[in-house]
Amino acid sequence: MPQVDDGVPARAYDQNDALAVLQQWNDEGFILFEGPVSANNVSLDGWDPDTKQTVNGCVAGVVVRYHPTARKASEPSAAGAPDRLDARNALALVRLCNWLRTEKGATELYHLGISGGGLDKNGNPRVDCHGQGRAVDFVGVKGVDPASGSDYTFTVADDWGLVDTPLTPGGHWPPGTGSNTSYRLDSLDPPPVAAQFFRDLYGYMTTQWQDANTSPDPDNREPTLHGGYLMHPDHPDSNPAGLSGREAHWQHLHAQIGVTGTA
Repeated sequence: MPQVDDGVPARAYDQNDALAVLQQWNDEGFILFEGPVSANNVSLDGWDPDTKQTVNGCVAGVVVRYHPTARKASEPSAAGAPDRLDARNALALVRLCNWLRTEKGATELYHLGISGGGLDKNGNPRVDCHGQGRAVDFVGVKGVDPASGSDYTFTVADDWGLVDTPLTPGGHWPPGTGSNTSYRLDSLDPPPVAAQFFRDLYGYMTTQWQDANTSPDPDNREPTLHGGYLMHPDHPDSNPAGLSGREAHWQHLHAQIGVTGTA
């Protein structure tokens, strides 16, 4: 297996340099491109790097699935590797899948949106970070815990965003909370198993996607699960009527490279 993480955040790469890394991985049989690629348009095909076989939706050994409800009570959609990605986002995604597999024993990743393209609410081509293939909406993961050998499935909604805690009665931050939030799972004693998983996940994602600012430069800020561009159910930004606050992220963790709007 090639060196997947060189310590440089995917967000700090130039698009063409990120594409060069992906091209090398494709040539080495670690990933598989679907059709021609460019720096702002990378489509991945399902590929198992261990068996060197095509497997629907497989990216770095983890099968990627869209999950329309984001809840454990329903099944995710058929597997499908993401398309039309900015090369930097593709680089970050491959690294994430590899980290989930090697560190967490993950076999499947669930999401609410990774592929670029699509239309906005007015029917026009979407040109924000999602439309430009620079964002990931992470929903959950399925796997086998490397330490215990136990099967697990975690979703942001069921294991974080709707969890009833002393801070979030009924699973929601009370009106008037404002920015005075914290990682709700820390208020449970003992903390659930998912608490450490999501803390680790958040920490890893801050090494690849934007955290404190939209600059492409590496940011060495210690992740605290409190602020920044990684949106989640306990984010201090509140916007009940919009898409930018914690209320819109009760069931997913949003990560991006670059600005939220058009780059």
